[in-house]
Amino acid sequence: RARPFPASAMTHVYAPFNPRVFRVQLRSDGRLRDASKKSSSKPRTASNPRSRRSPIVVAFKNPFANDAEKAKKGAESVGDGVKKAAEDTAKGAKGWWDKEVVGAKKAMDRKAGQTPGKDVYADLRCTLEESVLGGKAKVAYPRRVICPTCDGKGRLPQTFIDCDKCDNNCGLVTKECVATVTVPPGVATGATMRLKGEGDQGSPSDGDLYVKVAAETVSKGGIIRRQGADLYTDVVVRYPRRGEDTSVRVRTVEGDWGTLKVSADAKIGSALRIAGRGAPTAPGGTTRGDHFFVITKIAFDEDVVKASGADEGSEDSANP
Repeated sequence: RARPFPASAMTHVYAPFNPRVFRVQLRSDGRLRDASKKSSSKPRTASNPRSRRSPIVVAFKNPFANDAEKAKKGAESVGDGVKKAAEDTAKGAKGWWDKEVVGAKKAMDRKAGQTPGKDVYADLRCTLEESVLGGKAKVAYPRRVICPTCDGKGRLPQTFIDCDKCDNNCGLVTKECVATVTVPPGVATGATMRLKGEGDQGSPSDGDLYVKVAAETVSKGGIIRRQGADLYTDVVVRYPRRGEDTSVRVRTVEGDWGTLKVSADAKIGSALRIAGRGAPTAPGGTTRGDHFFVITKIAFDEDVVKASGADEGSEDSANP
């Protein structure tokens, strides 16, 4: 049975550690009861006169509510601080790793892939026919490409180990390549042709291949010679008889055969001309020089016949 609770002790009542508001009743006998609970007493009736009570209702707030809220907020703030400190520590550790370890590795990487590729130079010898008519030619040259083992970094992935496949751990390897070059008609010795992107590999772009041409000035067999845009061929003219015209068969640089008329008064050193069948006046141009057929020797069939007849007569006189 609860002991009487005097009204003078109201200021000394402490609620449990819960910031809720209590509603209590001070009973007429000086005892406290929780007003939030349903009263078990029967309602006042004529048959129940003892239920007459005049309860005094007192409402008060837990005096520790503010302290409890502060303590809770403090605990939450401490938790947030610890969490933030842990996050800062993790970020700091990651930043240190990225800066000190990864940064050092990146500084030691030979990143050829981040350097523009260098230009490469090669020589091409082409025949007279190729230099005059143009065409396709193949040129072999060494080219440095990005190492497939280390991806151009000079070190094995995720390690500080040098790549043993690169040239001096530079991230590049030398590879023999063959490029097809389009030789323009009329190209001459000393001309340089550029093949974009066929040089050493790199980033943001590969280097270029520069091909220097060395063109032959004499065809195979020495039949045709080139001087600038004109072509020259030596021919021998044979006349059946003196004072009569004749003709001579000639061959052009394209390989075509034809017949040129030779006048009876032609001299050694004079030339027969086919206009527009020489070399282009400019690389890739349509205007061409001439093809000259220089007479280096003249022969007469009648002189040959007379010489042969004289030889036969001399033999007959020597043998009567």
